[in-house]
Amino acid sequence: MDMHRSQTRQQIRGQWSYASNVWRALRLIALVATGWLLCAFVTRHHSPSAGVWWQTASAESLSPGQAVQSIRPSLDSPLHQPAKPAVALSGFQHEWQALNNCGPAVLAMNISYFGTNQNQEMIARALRPNPSDQNVRPDELARYAIEQGYQAVLRVNGNRDLLRLLVSNGIPVLIETWESDDPTNLMAGFAHFRLVTGYDDAQAHWIVHDPYFQRDLVNPEGNYEGMVVPYARADQLWRVMNRKYLVIYPTYLAPVVQSILADELDDRIMWQRSLEQAQAELDQQADDPFAWFNLGSTLYAQQKPAEAVEAFAQAQMLGLPTRMHWYQYEPLQALYEAGSLEELVRLVDATLVNATGIEELHYWKGLALAGLGESGPAHQSLRRALEIQPNYRQARYALEAGLGG
Repeated sequence: MDMHRSQTRQQIRGQWSYASNVWRALRLIALVATGWLLCAFVTRHHSPSAGVWWQTASAESLSPGQAVQSIRPSLDSPLHQPAKPAVALSGFQHEWQALNNCGPAVLAMNISYFGTNQNQEMIARALRPNPSDQNVRPDELARYAIEQGYQAVLRVNGNRDLLRLLVSNGIPVLIETWESDDPTNLMAGFAHFRLVTGYDDAQAHWIVHDPYFQRDLVNPEGNYEGMVVPYARADQLWRVMNRKYLVIYPTYLAPVVQSILADELDDRIMWQRSLEQAQAELDQQADDPFAWFNLGSTLYAQQKPAEAVEAFAQAQMLGLPTRMHWYQYEPLQALYEAGSLEELVRLVDATLVNATGIEELHYWKGLALAGLGESGPAHQSLRRALEIQPNYRQARYALEAGLGG
């Protein structure tokens, strides 16, 4: 698909949603105290990005569930083919990433499969114009793909069967997973995007296009054909990010994608299954910090911020990777909605010690400081968020609304 032609053919402008995680409308902030300024601010959406289904321009005025129900086809006769025992998609333009640029690099590989010729530098200019920006969220990747004329579905709690079905039907899948330069030490790891392009059931492994690692290559002596990741190892890494996945596809494949994902496109069903998955893992291992963290993310999505805060606290007590909050912001959102503003500021400050270039951290600190009546520092934090990411709409909305003085 040629980029310019796709732009004229498609009328897709997805609903922009904050992400790693942007959910429901922010609560009205009332700074009411003796001698303090009264101010209120409501953003458009603050929801975990995985709870949103991007589709057509008309979906912008609908809730996620309404957007799904309005165009979902009948599933009485599935439009997809059953998964084959082995698949290896080809036709990708591989890129080795620049620093902190795995998201744009993997997105470039993803859309190259459908004929769009853009490199990671071009995409990074839109998604992280400031090189000091240390993270790109999956919803930002989805939004960019939509702006190029594609459709995008961002979900959590993926599984092997869904990935196999998508890939077997000719649709690569972008996943946000965990990785480490030391495979034996996940605590020293980091979030990482890679593209699932094949699998082999007999060998029990995935084939992924990875922009960073050069180990376990399918074709170590020739052209890049991906790297091999065993099924078990892949799930161990993927679940750290609550098995988040992003499907990007041209319009003509929409019926196939909808047929495969079926009721996974329903937020309520997706999050209920995510809850059941986290609880099942905790039944097997009660001291599993990642299961507790995923439980917290799910409870927050189900509008239970106080319960989510408790689950996140349990995960933190059991031990999380140093960089966990670089990429997942539901703990900050839950603390904010539960009114634990001082704890939110403490958590952000502890994270900022090692990661100053993450705009979401400064943004949530700014909101918390505003709620505590510290307008000057709040304004400074929001300005810092915009310095890192000039296109960060929520921070701009907050400043334009007078939040932080």
